[in-house]
Amino acid sequence: MRSCVPATLLVFRNGKANVFLGIDLGTGSVKLMLVDADGGEHVAVRSYPVESQAPGLAETDPEAWIEAIRLAVCTLPPLGGLRAVGLSGQMHGIVPLGRDSLAPLHHAILWADRRGAPYLDRFTHLPRDMGERIINAPAAGLAATTLLWLKDERPDDYRRIGTVLFPKDWVRAVLTGAVMTDFSDASGSLLYDFEKREWYADLLSELGLARGLLPEIRQAVDCAGRITAEAARRTGLPEGVPVAVGAGDAPAGMYGSGVESPFEVQLSVGTAAQISRPIPSDRLPERAPSLNVFEGVLASQRYRVAAMLNAGLALEWVRGLFHADWEELYKELETRGATGAPDLTFLPYLTGERTPYMNPDARGAWVGLSLHHAADDLLLAALLGVACSIRLGLDTLGTAGVERVVAVGGSLRYPFWRKLLATVIERPLTVLNQKDMSARGAARLAATMAHETMARAGGGTVTQHPEPAPWVEGYYRAFIEQYRRLFPG
Repeated sequence: MRSCVPATLLVFRNGKANVFLGIDLGTGSVKLMLVDADGGEHVAVRSYPVESQAPGLAETDPEAWIEAIRLAVCTLPPLGGLRAVGLSGQMHGIVPLGRDSLAPLHHAILWADRRGAPYLDRFTHLPRDMGERIINAPAAGLAATTLLWLKDERPDDYRRIGTVLFPKDWVRAVLTGAVMTDFSDASGSLLYDFEKREWYADLLSELGLARGLLPEIRQAVDCAGRITAEAARRTGLPEGVPVAVGAGDAPAGMYGSGVESPFEVQLSVGTAAQISRPIPSDRLPERAPSLNVFEGVLASQRYRVAAMLNAGLALEWVRGLFHADWEELYKELETRGATGAPDLTFLPYLTGERTPYMNPDARGAWVGLSLHHAADDLLLAALLGVACSIRLGLDTLGTAGVERVVAVGGSLRYPFWRKLLATVIERPLTVLNQKDMSARGAARLAATMAHETMARAGGGTVTQHPEPAPWVEGYYRAFIEQYRRLFPG
Protein backbone atom coordinates (compact mmCIF):
# COMPACT_ATOMS: atom_id res chain seq x y z
CA MET A 1 0.00 0.00 0.00
CA ARG A 2 1.35 3.42 -1.01
CA SER A 3 2.27 5.59 1.95
CA CYS A 4 0.99 9.15 2.16
CA VAL A 5 3.33 11.87 1.01
CA PRO A 6 3.49 14.63 3.66
CA ALA A 7 1.32 17.58 2.64
CA THR A 8 1.94 21.28 3.12
CA LEU A 9 1.10 22.42 6.64
CA LEU A 10 -2.28 24.12 6.87
CA VAL A 11 -2.08 27.45 8.69
CA PHE A 12 -5.23 27.93 10.74
CA ARG A 13 -6.68 31.35 11.32
CA ASN A 14 -6.03 32.86 14.76
CA GLY A 15 -3.48 30.09 15.32
CA LYS A 16 -6.18 27.56 16.19
CA ALA A 17 -5.18 23.96 15.63
CA ASN A 18 -8.47 22.29 16.62
CA VAL A 19 -9.98 20.94 13.44
CA PHE A 20 -12.91 18.74 12.47
CA LEU A 21 -13.13 16.39 9.52
CA GLY A 22 -16.31 15.73 7.56
CA ILE A 23 -16.43 12.65 5.33
CA ASP A 24 -19.25 12.75 2.77
CA LEU A 25 -19.70 9.42 1.00
CA GLY A 26 -21.40 10.28 -2.27
CA THR A 27 -22.66 8.02 -5.03
CA GLY A 28 -19.60 8.39 -7.24
CA SER A 29 -17.03 10.11 -5.04
CA VAL A 30 -16.06 10.83 -1.47
CA LYS A 31 -15.40 14.38 -0.23
CA LEU A 32 -13.30 15.07 2.84
CA MET A 33 -13.59 18.54 4.35
CA LEU A 34 -11.20 19.64 7.06
CA VAL A 35 -12.63 22.65 8.93
CA ASP A 36 -11.21 24.75 11.75
CA ALA A 37 -13.34 26.37 14.43
CA ASP A 38 -13.45 29.65 12.46
CA GLY A 39 -14.63 28.01 9.25
CA GLY A 40 -11.35 27.76 7.33
CA GLU A 41 -11.38 24.62 5.24
CA HIS A 42 -9.47 22.24 3.01
CA VAL A 43 -11.25 19.78 0.69
CA ALA A 44 -10.09 16.55 -0.94
CA VAL A 45 -12.15 14.48 -3.40
CA ARG A 46 -11.65 10.99 -4.81
CA SER A 47 -13.99 9.07 -7.10
CA TYR A 48 -14.95 5.40 -7.47
CA PRO A 49 -17.07 3.55 -10.02
CA VAL A 50 -20.77 2.79 -9.86
CA GLU A 51 -21.07 -0.62 -11.51
CA SER A 52 -24.09 -1.49 -13.66
CA GLN A 53 -23.83 -4.93 -15.23
CA ALA A 54 -27.35 -4.69 -16.64
CA PRO A 55 -30.10 -2.05 -16.94
CA GLY A 56 -31.47 -1.10 -13.54
CA LEU A 57 -28.45 -2.27 -11.52
CA ALA A 58 -26.30 0.11 -9.46
CA GLU A 59 -23.59 -1.26 -7.18
CA THR A 60 -20.24 -0.27 -5.69
CA ASP A 61 -17.57 -2.42 -4.06
CA PRO A 62 -17.46 -0.98 -0.52
CA GLU A 63 -13.71 -1.50 -0.36
CA ALA A 64 -13.46 1.17 -3.08
CA TRP A 65 -14.85 3.67 -0.54
CA ILE A 66 -12.07 2.94 1.94
CA GLU A 67 -9.40 3.21 -0.75
CA ALA A 68 -10.84 6.52 -1.94
CA ILE A 69 -10.81 7.85 1.65
CA ARG A 70 -7.17 6.81 2.00
CA LEU A 71 -6.19 8.57 -1.21
CA ALA A 72 -8.09 11.70 -0.17
CA VAL A 73 -6.43 11.73 3.26
CA CYS A 74 -3.06 11.67 1.49
CA THR A 75 -3.79 15.09 -0.01
CA LEU A 76 -4.96 16.73 3.22
CA PRO A 77 -2.69 18.76 5.50
CA PRO A 78 -1.25 16.96 8.57
CA LEU A 79 -4.02 15.88 10.93
CA GLY A 80 -2.27 16.36 14.26
CA GLY A 81 -4.91 18.84 15.44
CA LEU A 82 -7.87 16.68 14.47
CA ARG A 83 -10.47 16.71 17.24
CA ALA A 84 -13.29 14.65 15.74
CA VAL A 85 -14.66 13.05 12.56
CA GLY A 86 -18.24 13.17 11.30
CA LEU A 87 -19.88 11.36 8.39
CA SER A 88 -22.63 11.93 5.89
CA GLY A 89 -23.52 9.62 3.07
CA GLN A 90 -25.72 8.61 0.19
CA MET A 91 -28.97 7.30 1.60
CA HIS A 92 -31.14 4.21 1.00
CA GLY A 93 -28.47 1.79 -0.27
CA ILE A 94 -27.49 -1.28 1.74
CA VAL A 95 -24.31 -3.16 2.61
CA PRO A 96 -25.16 -6.71 3.81
CA LEU A 97 -22.65 -8.15 6.28
CA GLY A 98 -22.07 -11.67 7.55
CA ARG A 99 -22.38 -12.67 11.18
CA ASP A 100 -19.56 -11.39 13.41
CA SER A 101 -17.80 -9.77 10.47
CA LEU A 102 -17.61 -6.40 8.75
CA ALA A 103 -16.81 -8.09 5.43
CA PRO A 104 -19.60 -7.41 2.88
CA LEU A 105 -21.43 -10.45 1.55
CA HIS A 106 -22.38 -8.55 -1.58
CA HIS A 107 -21.42 -5.29 -3.24
CA ALA A 108 -23.32 -2.30 -1.87
CA ILE A 109 -26.68 -2.04 -3.64
CA LEU A 110 -27.28 1.68 -4.16
CA TRP A 111 -30.28 4.02 -4.17
CA ALA A 112 -30.28 4.07 -8.00
CA ASP A 113 -30.78 0.29 -8.20
CA ARG A 114 -34.19 -0.76 -9.60
CA ARG A 115 -34.29 -4.44 -8.57
CA GLY A 116 -36.70 -3.75 -5.73
CA ALA A 117 -39.41 -2.46 -8.11
CA PRO A 118 -41.38 -5.76 -8.29
CA TYR A 119 -41.86 -5.63 -4.50
CA LEU A 120 -43.53 -2.22 -4.34
CA ASP A 121 -47.00 -3.78 -4.28
CA ARG A 122 -46.14 -5.42 -0.96
CA PHE A 123 -46.51 -1.93 0.53
CA THR A 124 -49.72 -0.98 -1.26
CA HIS A 125 -51.55 -3.78 0.53
CA LEU A 126 -50.38 -2.90 4.03
CA PRO A 127 -52.95 -1.93 6.66
CA ARG A 128 -53.62 1.82 6.45
CA ASP A 129 -52.14 2.63 9.86
CA MET A 130 -48.83 1.02 8.83
CA GLY A 131 -48.61 3.23 5.76
CA GLU A 132 -49.30 6.30 7.86
CA ARG A 133 -46.55 5.43 10.32
CA ILE A 134 -43.85 4.78 7.71
CA ILE A 135 -45.04 8.01 5.94
CA ASN A 136 -42.77 7.57 2.93
CA ALA A 137 -44.18 5.99 -0.21
CA PRO A 138 -42.44 2.86 -1.51
CA ALA A 139 -39.87 3.31 -4.26
CA ALA A 140 -37.34 1.04 -5.90
CA GLY A 141 -33.91 1.67 -4.40
CA LEU A 142 -35.11 2.15 -0.83
CA ALA A 143 -33.61 -0.31 1.62
CA ALA A 144 -36.80 -2.28 2.30
CA THR A 145 -37.47 -3.08 -1.36
CA THR A 146 -33.84 -4.02 -1.97
CA LEU A 147 -33.90 -6.35 1.05
CA LEU A 148 -37.06 -8.02 -0.23
CA TRP A 149 -35.33 -8.61 -3.58
CA LEU A 150 -32.29 -10.05 -1.80
CA LYS A 151 -34.47 -12.34 0.30
CA ASP A 152 -36.34 -13.73 -2.72
CA GLU A 153 -33.67 -13.69 -5.43
CA ARG A 154 -30.51 -14.36 -3.39
CA PRO A 155 -31.85 -16.54 -0.55
CA ASP A 156 -28.46 -18.09 0.21
CA ASP A 157 -26.90 -14.65 0.67
CA TYR A 158 -29.88 -13.49 2.71
CA ARG A 159 -29.61 -16.41 5.13
CA ARG A 160 -25.96 -15.53 5.76
CA ILE A 161 -26.65 -11.89 6.67
CA GLY A 162 -25.92 -10.87 10.23
CA THR A 163 -26.42 -7.11 9.84
CA VAL A 164 -27.46 -4.68 7.13
CA LEU A 165 -25.81 -1.26 7.16
CA PHE A 166 -26.29 1.90 5.14
CA PRO A 167 -23.21 3.06 3.20
CA LYS A 168 -21.86 5.67 5.64
CA ASP A 169 -22.54 3.29 8.54
CA TRP A 170 -20.33 0.61 7.00
CA VAL A 171 -17.52 3.14 6.58
CA ARG A 172 -17.89 4.20 10.20
CA ALA A 173 -17.92 0.55 11.30
CA VAL A 174 -14.62 0.04 9.48
CA LEU A 175 -13.21 3.14 11.20
CA THR A 176 -14.37 2.30 14.73
CA GLY A 177 -15.78 -1.23 14.83
CA ALA A 178 -19.13 0.25 15.96
CA VAL A 179 -22.21 -1.18 14.20
CA MET A 180 -25.16 1.25 14.33
CA THR A 181 -27.07 3.80 12.27
CA ASP A 182 -28.70 7.18 12.86
CA PHE A 183 -32.31 8.33 12.76
CA SER A 184 -32.06 10.07 9.38
CA ASP A 185 -30.81 7.01 7.48
CA ALA A 186 -33.25 4.75 9.36
CA SER A 187 -36.15 7.06 8.46
CA GLY A 188 -35.42 6.71 4.74
CA SER A 189 -35.55 2.91 4.75
CA LEU A 190 -39.35 2.25 4.68
CA LEU A 191 -38.77 0.17 7.83
CA TYR A 192 -38.96 3.00 10.37
CA ASP A 193 -41.87 3.91 12.66
CA PHE A 194 -42.10 7.72 12.70
CA GLU A 195 -44.61 7.62 15.55
CA LYS A 196 -42.34 5.68 17.94
CA ARG A 197 -39.02 6.75 16.35
CA GLU A 198 -37.70 3.20 16.14
CA TRP A 199 -37.60 0.24 13.76
CA TYR A 200 -41.15 -0.82 12.90
CA ALA A 201 -41.31 -4.35 14.36
CA ASP A 202 -44.86 -5.15 13.18
CA LEU A 203 -44.03 -4.04 9.63
CA LEU A 204 -40.89 -6.16 9.55
CA SER A 205 -42.96 -9.15 10.62
CA GLU A 206 -45.59 -8.37 7.96
CA LEU A 207 -42.88 -8.26 5.26
CA GLY A 208 -41.10 -11.37 6.55
CA LEU A 209 -37.86 -9.50 7.27
CA ALA A 210 -35.84 -10.29 10.38
CA ARG A 211 -35.62 -7.47 12.97
CA GLY A 212 -32.19 -8.72 14.00
CA LEU A 213 -30.69 -7.63 10.68
CA LEU A 214 -31.11 -3.95 11.50
CA PRO A 215 -28.62 -2.05 13.68
CA GLU A 216 -29.18 0.06 16.77
CA ILE A 217 -30.36 3.62 16.03
CA ARG A 218 -28.45 6.49 17.66
CA GLN A 219 -28.41 10.28 17.36
CA ALA A 220 -26.20 11.54 14.54
CA VAL A 221 -24.11 13.65 16.93
CA ASP A 222 -23.47 10.81 19.40
CA CYS A 223 -19.95 9.42 19.66
CA ALA A 224 -19.84 6.01 17.98
CA GLY A 225 -16.27 5.18 18.96
CA ARG A 226 -12.67 6.00 18.08
CA ILE A 227 -10.54 5.26 15.05
CA THR A 228 -8.87 1.91 15.59
CA ALA A 229 -5.25 1.07 14.90
CA GLU A 230 -6.28 -1.08 11.92
CA ALA A 231 -8.45 1.71 10.51
CA ALA A 232 -5.62 4.19 10.95
CA ARG A 233 -3.34 1.86 8.97
CA ARG A 234 -5.90 1.47 6.19
CA THR A 235 -6.95 5.13 5.86
CA GLY A 236 -4.15 7.33 7.21
CA LEU A 237 -6.52 8.89 9.76
CA PRO A 238 -5.07 9.33 13.29
CA GLU A 239 -5.72 6.49 15.71
CA GLY A 240 -7.92 7.33 18.69
CA VAL A 241 -9.83 10.26 17.19
CA PRO A 242 -13.55 10.11 18.12
CA VAL A 243 -16.07 9.55 15.32
CA ALA A 244 -19.68 10.73 15.35
CA VAL A 245 -22.48 8.40 14.27
CA GLY A 246 -23.18 10.62 11.23
CA ALA A 247 -26.25 11.29 9.07
CA GLY A 248 -27.67 10.89 5.60
CA ASP A 249 -26.41 13.38 3.03
CA ALA A 250 -29.66 15.37 2.72
CA PRO A 251 -30.08 16.06 6.48
CA ALA A 252 -26.31 16.62 6.83
CA GLY A 253 -26.47 19.17 4.03
CA MET A 254 -29.26 21.02 5.83
CA TYR A 255 -27.20 20.99 9.01
CA GLY A 256 -24.22 22.34 7.11
CA SER A 257 -26.12 25.25 5.57
CA GLY A 258 -28.08 26.06 8.72
CA VAL A 259 -31.48 26.06 6.94
CA GLU A 260 -33.87 25.34 9.80
CA SER A 261 -36.85 27.64 9.25
CA PRO A 262 -40.13 26.35 7.74
CA PHE A 263 -40.14 29.59 5.70
CA GLU A 264 -37.06 28.44 3.79
CA VAL A 265 -36.38 25.57 1.43
CA GLN A 266 -32.99 24.26 0.39
CA LEU A 267 -32.44 23.23 -3.21
CA SER A 268 -29.45 20.94 -3.66
CA VAL A 269 -28.37 20.30 -7.24
CA GLY A 270 -25.93 17.41 -7.50
CA THR A 271 -26.10 13.98 -9.11
CA ALA A 272 -29.75 14.08 -8.10
CA ALA A 273 -31.72 17.16 -7.06
CA GLN A 274 -33.36 17.48 -3.67
CA ILE A 275 -35.59 20.19 -2.29
CA SER A 276 -35.90 20.08 1.49
CA ARG A 277 -38.21 22.03 3.78
CA PRO A 278 -38.06 21.90 7.60
CA ILE A 279 -41.30 20.77 9.22
CA PRO A 280 -42.41 20.59 12.86
CA SER A 281 -41.14 17.44 14.58
CA ASP A 282 -43.71 17.45 17.39
CA ARG A 283 -46.42 15.85 15.28
CA LEU A 284 -46.62 13.21 12.59
CA PRO A 285 -46.73 14.85 9.13
CA GLU A 286 -49.40 13.84 6.65
CA ARG A 287 -48.39 11.25 4.10
CA ALA A 288 -47.69 12.63 0.61
CA PRO A 289 -47.04 9.75 -1.81
CA SER A 290 -44.51 11.60 -3.99
CA LEU A 291 -42.55 13.23 -1.17
CA ASN A 292 -40.21 11.88 1.48
CA VAL A 293 -39.89 12.76 5.16
CA PHE A 294 -36.55 12.33 6.91
CA GLU A 295 -35.44 12.78 10.47
CA GLY A 296 -32.76 15.44 10.87
CA VAL A 297 -29.35 15.52 12.49
CA LEU A 298 -30.90 16.66 15.78
CA ALA A 299 -33.97 15.17 17.47
CA SER A 300 -35.84 18.46 16.97
CA GLN A 301 -35.42 18.40 13.18
CA ARG A 302 -37.46 16.82 10.42
CA TYR A 303 -37.58 17.61 6.70
CA ARG A 304 -40.04 17.01 3.90
CA VAL A 305 -38.11 16.31 0.72
CA ALA A 306 -38.85 16.29 -2.99
CA ALA A 307 -36.29 13.99 -4.63
CA MET A 308 -35.58 14.12 -8.38
CA LEU A 309 -33.21 11.38 -9.47
CA ASN A 310 -31.79 12.94 -12.62
CA ALA A 311 -30.05 16.30 -12.31
CA GLY A 312 -26.27 16.27 -12.70
CA LEU A 313 -26.57 12.58 -13.55
CA ALA A 314 -28.52 13.40 -16.72
CA LEU A 315 -26.51 16.52 -17.56
CA GLU A 316 -23.19 14.70 -17.30
CA TRP A 317 -24.54 11.92 -19.54
CA VAL A 318 -25.56 14.49 -22.16
CA ARG A 319 -22.26 16.35 -21.85
CA GLY A 320 -20.34 13.12 -22.39
CA LEU A 321 -22.51 12.23 -25.37
CA PHE A 322 -21.50 15.43 -27.16
CA HIS A 323 -18.00 15.78 -25.63
CA ALA A 324 -19.07 19.22 -24.48
CA ASP A 325 -17.38 21.60 -22.06
CA TRP A 326 -19.81 23.38 -19.76
CA GLU A 327 -17.90 26.67 -19.61
CA GLU A 328 -17.65 26.89 -23.39
CA LEU A 329 -21.31 25.89 -23.78
CA TYR A 330 -22.51 28.52 -21.29
CA LYS A 331 -20.49 31.22 -23.07
CA GLU A 332 -22.02 30.17 -26.38
CA LEU A 333 -25.55 30.15 -25.00
CA GLU A 334 -25.01 33.53 -23.31
CA THR A 335 -23.80 35.00 -26.60
CA ARG A 336 -26.73 33.49 -28.45
CA GLY A 337 -29.15 35.28 -26.13
CA ALA A 338 -32.89 34.83 -25.74
CA THR A 339 -34.56 33.64 -28.94
CA GLY A 340 -38.07 33.04 -27.68
CA ALA A 341 -39.55 29.73 -26.61
CA PRO A 342 -37.27 26.76 -27.39
CA ASP A 343 -38.89 24.19 -29.68
CA LEU A 344 -37.18 21.12 -28.21
CA THR A 345 -38.05 19.31 -24.96
CA PHE A 346 -35.82 16.98 -22.96
CA LEU A 347 -37.19 14.52 -20.41
CA PRO A 348 -34.28 13.76 -18.06
CA TYR A 349 -35.62 10.51 -16.61
CA LEU A 350 -32.66 8.26 -17.42
CA THR A 351 -33.06 6.25 -14.19
CA GLY A 352 -36.80 6.58 -13.61
CA GLU A 353 -38.19 9.26 -11.31
CA ARG A 354 -39.40 9.75 -7.77
CA THR A 355 -41.01 13.16 -7.23
CA PRO A 356 -43.67 13.51 -8.43
CA TYR A 357 -44.22 10.41 -10.56
CA MET A 358 -42.79 7.61 -8.41
CA ASN A 359 -42.14 5.74 -11.65
CA PRO A 360 -39.01 3.55 -11.81
CA ASP A 361 -39.81 2.78 -15.46
CA ALA A 362 -39.81 6.38 -16.68
CA ARG A 363 -37.17 7.02 -19.35
CA GLY A 364 -35.54 10.00 -20.99
CA ALA A 365 -36.19 11.51 -24.42
CA TRP A 366 -35.68 14.51 -26.65
CA VAL A 367 -39.05 15.41 -28.13
CA GLY A 368 -39.42 17.65 -31.17
CA LEU A 369 -36.17 16.86 -32.96
CA SER A 370 -35.78 18.33 -36.43
CA LEU A 371 -33.04 18.71 -39.05
CA HIS A 372 -32.32 22.28 -37.97
CA HIS A 373 -31.31 21.26 -34.44
CA ALA A 374 -27.61 21.24 -33.55
CA ALA A 375 -25.75 19.85 -30.54
CA ASP A 376 -26.11 23.15 -28.63
CA ASP A 377 -29.89 22.95 -29.01
CA LEU A 378 -29.93 19.46 -27.48
CA LEU A 379 -27.65 20.59 -24.65
CA LEU A 380 -29.82 23.65 -23.91
CA ALA A 381 -32.91 21.42 -23.93
CA ALA A 382 -31.18 19.14 -21.39
CA LEU A 383 -30.56 22.09 -19.06
CA LEU A 384 -34.16 23.22 -19.44
CA GLY A 385 -35.44 19.68 -18.84
CA VAL A 386 -33.57 19.38 -15.54
CA ALA A 387 -34.72 22.87 -14.54
CA CYS A 388 -38.34 21.93 -15.32
CA SER A 389 -38.04 18.73 -13.26
CA ILE A 390 -36.75 20.84 -10.35
CA ARG A 391 -39.67 23.26 -10.71
CA LEU A 392 -42.06 20.30 -10.74
CA GLY A 393 -40.47 19.07 -7.51
CA LEU A 394 -40.82 22.52 -5.94
CA ASP A 395 -44.47 22.75 -6.97
CA THR A 396 -45.11 19.27 -5.54
CA LEU A 397 -43.42 20.15 -2.24
CA GLY A 398 -45.49 23.32 -1.98
CA THR A 399 -44.28 26.89 -1.75
CA ALA A 400 -47.01 28.44 0.43
CA GLY A 401 -45.24 30.54 3.04
CA VAL A 402 -41.79 30.03 1.52
CA GLU A 403 -39.84 33.28 1.71
CA ARG A 404 -36.45 32.10 0.47
CA VAL A 405 -35.04 29.35 -1.75
CA VAL A 406 -31.48 28.58 -0.68
CA ALA A 407 -29.55 26.81 -3.44
CA VAL A 408 -26.39 24.73 -3.05
CA GLY A 409 -24.34 22.67 -5.46
CA GLY A 410 -21.10 23.06 -7.37
CA SER A 411 -22.79 23.50 -10.76
CA LEU A 412 -24.45 26.72 -9.54
CA ARG A 413 -21.10 28.51 -9.77
CA TYR A 414 -21.92 28.97 -13.46
CA PRO A 415 -23.93 32.22 -13.85
CA PHE A 416 -25.81 31.03 -16.95
CA TRP A 417 -27.06 27.83 -15.28
CA ARG A 418 -28.24 29.53 -12.09
CA LYS A 419 -29.92 32.30 -14.15
CA LEU A 420 -31.69 29.71 -16.28
CA LEU A 421 -32.76 27.77 -13.20
CA ALA A 422 -34.13 30.88 -11.44
CA THR A 423 -35.96 31.86 -14.63
CA VAL A 424 -37.61 28.45 -15.04
CA ILE A 425 -38.72 28.17 -11.39
CA GLU A 426 -39.74 31.86 -11.49
CA ARG A 427 -38.25 32.56 -8.08
CA PRO A 428 -35.09 34.27 -6.83
CA LEU A 429 -32.34 31.92 -5.68
CA THR A 430 -30.07 32.62 -2.73
CA VAL A 431 -27.02 30.71 -3.92
CA LEU A 432 -24.50 29.77 -1.23
CA ASN A 433 -20.98 30.11 -2.56
CA GLN A 434 -19.93 27.50 -0.03
CA LYS A 435 -19.65 24.15 -1.81
CA ASP A 436 -19.86 20.59 -0.52
CA MET A 437 -22.57 21.30 2.03
CA SER A 438 -23.04 17.67 3.12
CA ALA A 439 -19.32 17.40 3.90
CA ARG A 440 -19.53 20.64 5.87
CA GLY A 441 -22.57 19.30 7.72
CA ALA A 442 -20.58 16.16 8.61
CA ALA A 443 -17.78 18.35 9.98
CA ARG A 444 -20.29 20.45 11.92
CA LEU A 445 -21.89 17.42 13.56
CA ALA A 446 -18.38 16.26 14.54
CA ALA A 447 -17.88 19.64 16.20
CA THR A 448 -21.26 19.34 17.93
CA MET A 449 -20.27 15.92 19.26
CA ALA A 450 -17.08 17.50 20.64
CA HIS A 451 -19.17 20.27 22.29
CA GLU A 452 -17.59 22.88 20.03
CA THR A 453 -19.15 25.41 17.68
CA MET A 454 -18.14 25.89 14.08
CA ALA A 455 -18.52 29.04 12.03
CA ARG A 456 -21.41 29.16 9.56
CA ALA A 457 -20.71 28.41 5.93
CA GLY A 458 -18.45 31.07 4.48
CA GLY A 459 -18.04 32.49 1.01
CA GLY A 460 -21.14 34.68 1.08
CA THR A 461 -24.17 34.38 -1.15
CA VAL A 462 -25.28 35.40 -4.62
CA THR A 463 -28.90 36.38 -5.19
CA GLN A 464 -29.99 35.28 -8.64
CA HIS A 465 -33.21 36.83 -9.88
CA PRO A 466 -35.23 35.29 -12.71
CA GLU A 467 -35.18 37.03 -16.08
CA PRO A 468 -38.38 38.04 -17.86
CA ALA A 469 -39.35 35.06 -20.04
CA PRO A 470 -43.04 34.93 -21.01
CA TRP A 471 -42.49 31.58 -22.74
CA VAL A 472 -41.51 29.75 -19.54
CA GLU A 473 -45.01 28.91 -18.32
CA GLY A 474 -46.06 27.38 -21.64
CA TYR A 475 -42.76 25.49 -21.99
CA TYR A 476 -43.13 24.07 -18.48
CA ARG A 477 -46.70 22.91 -19.13
CA ALA A 478 -45.57 21.30 -22.40
CA PHE A 479 -42.77 19.51 -20.50
CA ILE A 480 -45.35 17.97 -18.16
CA GLU A 481 -47.64 17.06 -21.05
CA GLN A 482 -44.83 15.31 -22.96
CA TYR A 483 -44.27 13.01 -19.98
CA ARG A 484 -47.98 12.21 -19.76
CA ARG A 485 -48.09 11.32 -23.45
CA LEU A 486 -45.13 8.98 -23.18
CA PHE A 487 -46.14 7.47 -19.83
CA PRO A 488 -49.95 7.66 -19.58
CA GLY A 489 -51.52 6.68 -16.31
